[in-house]
Amino acid sequence: DAGTHIETMAPGLEVDLQVFEPEHHESMGVLVPWNDKQFQYTRKNNCLQVQGRVVLDGVERKVDRTDSYAIHDYGRGRWPYNTLWNWAAGSGVSRGRQIGLQFGAKWTAGTPSTENAVRIDGRLHKISDELDWRYDVTDWMKPWTIRGDRVDLRFTPDIYHHHEFNRWLISSRGDQCFGYFDGQVVSDEGERVPVENVYGLAEEVHRKW
Repeated sequence: DAGTHIETMAPGLEVDLQVFEPEHHESMGVLVPWNDKQFQYTRKNNCLQVQGRVVLDGVERKVDRTDSYAIHDYGRGRWPYNTLWNWAAGSGVSRGRQIGLQFGAKWTAGTPSTENAVRIDGRLHKISDELDWRYDVTDWMKPWTIRGDRVDLRFTPDIYHHHEFNRWLISSRGDQCFGYFDGQVVSDEGERVPVENVYGLAEEVHRKW
């Protein structure tokens, strides 16, 4: 009832975490229609406090819910066979205000839906416009930018992860960075809210499945 419990064991790794989802915690659910009969539903939920421990190569690291966050990405439906997407998300505190970031691109272009929203002090503010993403596919560690009428953010990576699987008919390629968001977002009421040093991720993924 408290949320989601994550427990994992692998050689050199042990994870035991509790992700808390309090009552009335706002999240964003988006239905993306491909045609009259097929769709993809996605629910993005950030700023979820998490507590527990991670043991890596015998070294234990405590995870404190006062300054640790999880992001829950849930999907259900039918993807097109050939899909390219961007996703960026982050959770943190900036100048004493809790900030949650959620942005997507490419896969929703041409549909009536976007998966863009910001969370400010627990309240979700939906952004229905597509945003402008800029990044260098020859150097994923260079800063990214995500901009629109209500978003002006710079993402500075400090960790890069690449995965690739190719069996011709089925393939998956992902370039994912973790790092810090800086800039500003604008609320539904027009308030400009600074975003400073909010940790999160940004990625480009291409799949045939």
